[in-house]
Amino acid sequence: MAPPPEPREHVLADGTRIVVRALLPEDRDELRERYVELSPRSRRLRFVSAPVQLSERLLDHLLDVDFDARYAIVARLADEPGTPGVGIARYARRADDPSIAEAAVTVLDGYQGRGIGTILLTRLVEAARTAGITTFVADVMWENHDLLGALRNVGATVVPEEPGIAAVRVDLPPTVEGLRESPLYEVMRTVVAT
Repeated sequence: MAPPPEPREHVLADGTRIVVRALLPEDRDELRERYVELSPRSRRLRFVSAPVQLSERLLDHLLDVDFDARYAIVARLADEPGTPGVGIARYARRADDPSIAEAAVTVLDGYQGRGIGTILLTRLVEAARTAGITTFVADVMWENHDLLGALRNVGATVVPEEPGIAAVRVDLPPTVEGLRESPLYEVMRTVVAT
C-alpha cells in the first residue's frame, strides 16, 4: 500500500476554498449520502448501471483504495461546517496492463462548472503519471451515440469492451502543465457538457 496523498487546499475562481485529500474509510456514510444527491444523469455517467443508492458491497468496493492500483481523492468545502464532500476522483489500474487505468471524476450537480472537476482531474493525472499510468479508460454505453461521437471528435479512442459497452481510451498528457491542451481535458469537458 502506497502512502495516501497529502491534503492540498485550492481556491476556486469564485473564492471558495476546497481541500482535496485522500478518500478515507470514515467517508463511507457521506459517500452514501452524497450519491443520492446526484441527478439520475450524473449517476448514469458515473455508473453504467446506476443504482438508486449505493449498496454495502459497492461502498466496500469504492472505499477499497491502496493509492497504487486503486487511488481515490475527494474535494471538500473548506469553509462549510463539517467540510462536506462535493467531488471525487479515482482510478483503478487494469490487471492485464498496469499502464492503463479506469478513471472517473464526479462532482455534485450543484457544484459543477466551478473548476472542481478540473482540480480533481489534475490531481488524478499527477498521481497517475507518478505511478507510471499512461492511459485512462472509461466505459460508456453504446446507445449514448452523441457522447461517443463527441468524445471521438476531441481525440478519444472508442473501442468495443463488452456487449452494450464501449471503452473510451485517452492518453494522459506527458506533463500536468499540458493537461488543459490535451485530449484528456477535452474529453472530460465533453462528458460534463453532454
